[in-house]
Amino acid sequence: MKTHPTKIALALMALGGFSAQASANLVITEYIEGSSNNKAVEISNLGNTAVDLSANEYKLVLFTNGKTDPGNTATLSGVLAPNTSVVFHNAGAADPFKIGTDSTVTYFNGDDALVLYKDNVVIDRFGKLGEDPGTEWTDPNNPNFSTANKTLRRNADVTVGDTDATAAFPGTANQWTVFDIDTADGLGCPGVGACTKSPGVLLITEYIEGSSNNKVVELSNVGGSAIDLTANEYKLVLFTNGGIEPKSTEILTGTLQPGSSYVFHNSSAADAFKIGAASTVTYFNGDDALVLYKDDAVIDRIGKLGEDPGAAWLDPNNPDFSTADRTLRRKATVTAGDTVADAPFPGEDNQWVVFAKDTADGIGCPGEGTCDVLPPEPDPNLPCNGCVVLDKVADAAAFKPELYYADVLGGNLDTPQAWKAALSGVITQNHQPLTYKGVWTVLTYSDEDPANPKNIIELYTGNSVSKHDNGGLAGDWNREHVWPKSHGFPQESQWGYTDAHHLRPTDVAVNGARGALDFDAVAGLEGTTEVTGAPGNYRNTALNAFEPRDAVKGDVARMMFYMDTRYELNGNGGMPDLLLVDNTGTSGAQAGKLCTLYQWHLQDPVDDADKKRNNAVYEYQGNRNPYIDYPEWVQQVYGAACGDAPLPGLDVTFVIEGPTTVVEGESISLDASKSSVADGQSLTYSWKQVSGPEMSLVADGALLTMTAPLVDSTQAVVIELTATAGELSATHQLTLTLADKVLELDIQFKGPTLVNEGDAVSIEATPAQTSTGDAVTYTWSQIGGPKVEFAAQGAQLSFTAPQVTLNTDLLFSVEAFDGKHSATKQLKVQVNNQAGAGWEEPEGGAMGALLTLLLPLAFWRRRQR
Repeated sequence: MKTHPTKIALALMALGGFSAQASANLVITEYIEGSSNNKAVEISNLGNTAVDLSANEYKLVLFTNGKTDPGNTATLSGVLAPNTSVVFHNAGAADPFKIGTDSTVTYFNGDDALVLYKDNVVIDRFGKLGEDPGTEWTDPNNPNFSTANKTLRRNADVTVGDTDATAAFPGTANQWTVFDIDTADGLGCPGVGACTKSPGVLLITEYIEGSSNNKVVELSNVGGSAIDLTANEYKLVLFTNGGIEPKSTEILTGTLQPGSSYVFHNSSAADAFKIGAASTVTYFNGDDALVLYKDDAVIDRIGKLGEDPGAAWLDPNNPDFSTADRTLRRKATVTAGDTVADAPFPGEDNQWVVFAKDTADGIGCPGEGTCDVLPPEPDPNLPCNGCVVLDKVADAAAFKPELYYADVLGGNLDTPQAWKAALSGVITQNHQPLTYKGVWTVLTYSDEDPANPKNIIELYTGNSVSKHDNGGLAGDWNREHVWPKSHGFPQESQWGYTDAHHLRPTDVAVNGARGALDFDAVAGLEGTTEVTGAPGNYRNTALNAFEPRDAVKGDVARMMFYMDTRYELNGNGGMPDLLLVDNTGTSGAQAGKLCTLYQWHLQDPVDDADKKRNNAVYEYQGNRNPYIDYPEWVQQVYGAACGDAPLPGLDVTFVIEGPTTVVEGESISLDASKSSVADGQSLTYSWKQVSGPEMSLVADGALLTMTAPLVDSTQAVVIELTATAGELSATHQLTLTLADKVLELDIQFKGPTLVNEGDAVSIEATPAQTSTGDAVTYTWSQIGGPKVEFAAQGAQLSFTAPQVTLNTDLLFSVEAFDGKHSATKQLKVQVNNQAGAGWEEPEGGAMGALLTLLLPLAFWRRRQR
């Protein structure tokens, strides 16, 4: 049986990601330490958006008997929808505890700690890391509380994890509700109560009576619990030509999970219909009835038992409805079967959605829409699902704007149309058309999340989602044509269809909500609604307009200007002349609204993300968006049409002297006094910061002094200089690197580094504080050599040298942390073997030693026991 994801579940997952304040909080919500092997631990998503557990490394780690070395580990994977849970249980537990996956991470007793990590950062814990409480942790304020022989569930008011793994447990604010030993009825769902699920409901959810033998019937579980089809007699029976004697019968077996489907098809159907099992129960025409039974009681039907309607059953209220030459899908609102088999069909309350003859894309899943096939496992060699490997066609690092735009910079351009024509000519050159599959690949680079290279940033939601979550499922991202492809280029052969400068990753549902609407400011107007799942984005279908969130208004505007300019002269692949107009409700090759977009460009200036994206697309497509490289050209081309007449530019040669890197907390100066204009006019200067962490700026004409703030990581800062002579001005931007100051510690070790086996060893790392007086904490780990039990107390490392057969090195690593930065250093301790009584060094020097190793039975040294 072919399975597909549950549309109901996908819808719930999508809705979970559509909260006004999306969050995804992974928390340990239940712990069971019962009799024998009845052990389980539950982790739940207490946020309101789905968690892609593969986008980061989420892991649950067991620490036993007060140890700080990780023990058994369970790595989480898949996607966890809001208010759903992952459960790990002990393989030897009783059946009620066998929810989820068996894992050795449940090999705990009441004195062991569990820590939940995201990318090695603690996000929740149970127990106190590094402490052995004896047999259990208890609470002096609650004599019933114990981590042994109890079931504990996280209180309902807890929505975030406890990130201090070494703090007292359960602490003064105990977050756990206590249940008796071996209580298992809450496993699999968050909350302090027992889990409750709605019963399973079996319905006929799709019927296909197509051409020739294209016949299919689909049965689905639209309830909330699995159905054991062998616990009762479930059967589907075909009655032909008005007869009441069964013509063909199928007995259902197995277990049908919620949202899953059972499909029967005609063995001679076309391949697209061959989902599920072949069956003679599909030997029907439009005048035959199907009845679904449970223990001989009717639980659903299609058609009227005992009636031959002629060629088909029809609906006088819906001329499209017919049980012949149609595909029919049960409406998603139907949650109970039609149990009167001889009642009129389809009746006054028609429960079926009609599709054209031979429509096969909904077979295998309940719901009115098409089935979203499960995405393939990510290919680690490809940047996303269905992507291709692309070669770069240009090098952004070698890009020289003065050469690329030479025809524009050196042109005699005195009208907006002349500017537009010149720019169109430049950006048409070297444009290498992409395939639509290649667009997937480009977007994984152009829209990559700078904080997580495994993810992309969606245009309208701003959400960071896995690159491999591209496709057509609810919650996936797909390729949004910012200039609607229906407005001028509906075919992939037309170059605008695959032009990555206006293709952006967007959530599937939000892409659908935007559709082909024009852009305009509609927030607050009558009939405007905020887009579900994308706060700050608005649509008004009556005005045929869509308003994106403020943070990307300028991005949208410059993409639309690019398309209007790029396809002004050259109709590659049959492209028409695209035209931005100052109205909504456009059609053909037009789009709007021009002057709203112009204002959005001014409101949301070019930033580093825009420049990064422009460079990425350039490397794979070979051309650029000129309105990102030179934002002032928007005024030259579109300003006059929007009441903002452009001024001729000032030809300034900018020379800015000074460092390009500033370290946090330090000051630098930039000097632009050597900048000049061709006619020797004197210039006045105006400085401002465009992006990056806020700097303290002090400007004095051509001189700018900046003091850098403290930062957690190295970042870029963009400074803009405007030079003015009379009524004319020109601007220049430069990018500085704001460097995060590293922790400068000269870590030394006090203590023996050459020891004998059995020696008690104590070594201290120094210094205990930084040069500025900040306290330093130390974390020790062993990274090489025979495993030893060591104790680490701050800067002090203690252990007993192990017994070794040869002189052996032990390698340790210590990480020093001042609350913000860290530094590491390795320590090597050599353990000398002490020869036992009766052992003599073999003769022959090095060759003798070699023979000693090669002939262990003859020469192996012995120890006195």
